[in-house]
Amino acid sequence: MTMSPNEYVDTRKLAEITGISASTWNKRRLTGDTPPFTKIGKSVRYHVPTVREWLANLQRRSTSDSAAAAA
Repeated sequence: MTMSPNEYVDTRKLAEITGISASTWNKRRLTGDTPPFTKIGKSVRYHVPTVREWLANLQRRSTSDSAAAAA
């Protein structure tokens, strides 16, 4: 499925895109361990390009790489 570059998705669609369950994303949002999101009323939306950038920043070359080394 092709998405517009400025598309916003809900948590369910984020789960489909990433392969991580919506329940896990909901829990991670409580600790701030998610990509930035927009809240409109009770609705949470993620900007797809921002999600992709956030995920790219998590990439590591080995399991011993630290988050500080990737920055």
